[in-house]
Amino acid sequence: MTKLSTSLLLCILLIIATSCTGQQKKITKNNNTFQNDKTLLVDHNAKPQNHDARDVVTNGLLDKKGTMWFTTLTEGVYKYDGVTFINYTTNDGLCSNKVNAVIEGRNGLLWFATAKGLCSFNGKTFINYPLPQEAIPSVSKDTGFRSRVTEEVLSLIQDKSGDFWLGTMAGGAYHFDGKTFTSYLKFKGRIHPDDKVYNNVIQSIVEDNAGNIWFTSQTHGGITRYDGKVFENFSLEDGLTDDMIFSSFKDQNGTLWFGTLDNGLICYTKGTFSFYNETDGLNNNMVSCFYQDDSGKLWIGSFRESSVSWFDGNTFTSVPFDSEHKLVELRFITQDSNKNVWFGGRYGLLYRYDGKDLTDFTQLKRG
Repeated sequence: MTKLSTSLLLCILLIIATSCTGQQKKITKNNNTFQNDKTLLVDHNAKPQNHDARDVVTNGLLDKKGTMWFTTLTEGVYKYDGVTFINYTTNDGLCSNKVNAVIEGRNGLLWFATAKGLCSFNGKTFINYPLPQEAIPSVSKDTGFRSRVTEEVLSLIQDKSGDFWLGTMAGGAYHFDGKTFTSYLKFKGRIHPDDKVYNNVIQSIVEDNAGNIWFTSQTHGGITRYDGKVFENFSLEDGLTDDMIFSSFKDQNGTLWFGTLDNGLICYTKGTFSFYNETDGLNNNMVSCFYQDDSGKLWIGSFRESSVSWFDGNTFTSVPFDSEHKLVELRFITQDSNKNVWFGGRYGLLYRYDGKDLTDFTQLKRG
């Protein structure tokens, strides 16, 4: 497998500035619950704000009402109705301004994976569901080593039964039924050589058509499948090309796709793994995100340059609308109600593609 050389990061600026003109806002706090009715308008004349490598647009979501939501690592959450951006932060009751992902639950609530646990939002009220913290850390029965302690949720899904599965920053995974958190996989993944503590970073979770839950580990934990009774792990010893997995996706046919940190794509279908990398035409071996359009074409994003590939089931091609390589260090690709495709990533990158042109939704264009 071809290893990637380190590429230079390209700086992109994002500012979705808001003014308080006409703002009516009420915030009350009650046991980690905030009430908020808030209207903000974009101030297109606002002074640009420089962003650094910590500023990442991490996830994009189209909700059932046709509204777009964007999560960030430093600026909380942005809501976009096609005209106006509204920014929600801890000042408005958001549990943390570091938000890794968002989903819409069956009951219409939005659920955010944050640095301070799980956070729900009904349009007015934020409610915090912090991860349980052990007073006395438990240890592995096999090694006697403990797991890394964390409050941060990186990934989340709601399964077919309505329950939630959460991936954490180094503490494995949790099942959440709306009331109780149950810990799994915290004694898996890499044992840090310095302090002998387990670090299992669960960066993504996906449910297959049979109801199995798949967890990906970014810290040498490979891929783990849970069938409701048993956890089965797949590692380098089982033939995986990489045991550091960043992203996962279920396509329209039920095929599962996994993006590795250094060795391209892993595909799982009909009980068999197959693998693709740069030698097969993939733009980049470092795969960060996926999206599938109505034609069935799979879009594949990367952290690096030349970062978006199309795959039609046979051939990989570079997207023709990004010849200047504006779309780098991507974290998500998603679609809005008008079939526009959105891209977000590091340095606040936020672009929209309407089928003809890329539109820069950062406040300043790339220099």
